[in-house]
Amino acid sequence: MSILDIDLSVLEQLSLSKLLILFTHFKILAATLIIATAILYLFYKSKHVYRIDFVCYRPPDTNRVPTSSFQEHIERWEKFSPENVEFQAKVLERSGIGSESYFPTGIHLLPNDQSLNSTLEEVQMVLFSVVQSLFTERKIDPKSIDILITNCSVVCPTPSLASMIINKFGLRSNILSFNLSGMGCSASLLSVSLAKDLLKIHRNSLALILSMESVCSNIYGGKVKSMLLPNCLFRMGGAAVLLSNRYRDKRVAKYVLKHLVRTHIGAEDIYYRCISQEPDNEGITGVNLSKSLQQLAGEALKVNAAKLAMLVLPYSEQIRYVLSVVWKRIWPPARKRGPYVPDFKKAFDHFCIHSGGKSVIETMKEKLKLRERDIEPSRMTLYKFGNTSSASTW
Repeated sequence: MSILDIDLSVLEQLSLSKLLILFTHFKILAATLIIATAILYLFYKSKHVYRIDFVCYRPPDTNRVPTSSFQEHIERWEKFSPENVEFQAKVLERSGIGSESYFPTGIHLLPNDQSLNSTLEEVQMVLFSVVQSLFTERKIDPKSIDILITNCSVVCPTPSLASMIINKFGLRSNILSFNLSGMGCSASLLSVSLAKDLLKIHRNSLALILSMESVCSNIYGGKVKSMLLPNCLFRMGGAAVLLSNRYRDKRVAKYVLKHLVRTHIGAEDIYYRCISQEPDNEGITGVNLSKSLQQLAGEALKVNAAKLAMLVLPYSEQIRYVLSVVWKRIWPPARKRGPYVPDFKKAFDHFCIHSGGKSVIETMKEKLKLRERDIEPSRMTLYKFGNTSSASTW
């Protein structure tokens, strides 16, 4: 008797109902495998966000503002009293900013031209330049951009900055465009967070992020010292960043986005008002930097670093951190020593710190226990370009 005869005899003994049950089980198993495969495929395809490249804006030499030129300008600007001229000169001297930073054209004039036209000239000068440079260097077709995110805190014109880019470079009509304002120096990384979430949903997409801050419209001509500080710190600049979730871009990408931890402690008034654009008693608008800004930034950093630590640090550092927290709870005298600061140098080779000012960089160094060489890139960025707000990270 052949094997085929045996198999046929077995099948003949099975009832039709049993065959239907077996067939149903087979269909369920097949459907489960297909769904599981699809889920794994989608998870893998949307897992990575690649940073292909970025371009930073370098203004022409005609916009350069040496320290001597800055001091002469504020002396000749009739809005400032001798006391306020001296105050700004001292701040600039201690700021860590060199003689290679830049002001927009309107601020080089006497009196300053802070009109809307002058502001838009600065915005277009920065954004159009970085976008064109990025497209040219990477040979990017403007119509291949799927997501566009622009950010500028204090300038929010109509049409929006995003619309200006779409019109200038002829981007597609179905592009996903977003224009963020009022988000401060963290706006660029917030834009990366938004782009990351969008790239999780929209597969095979390119995201273009544009970051800048307008200096032209924010030079303050009043008497409040906390509102004079931005005059000495903020400078002209911008950046364009290209992100992708396309698998084929893996080989050309310079970095892969691993973690992005956001912290917002603005629910408390003291944090909410530490940086604000407001009029002074004479009705002159400016940006007010709180005296306690560095301390508050340090507290926010502490919260953010605690979340980040659990994602990136080796287990040895995580255990030490947890044990230090537990020990301080059960042994009150230990609380006087302050919290244990994990050694982030065991997780990162390089640190890219916002060049917001000399004190900002020193605060980061102290809070994270970094070495001088870890903060050197940020220190030199501040020296050469000044505080370019959200673009300074790049």
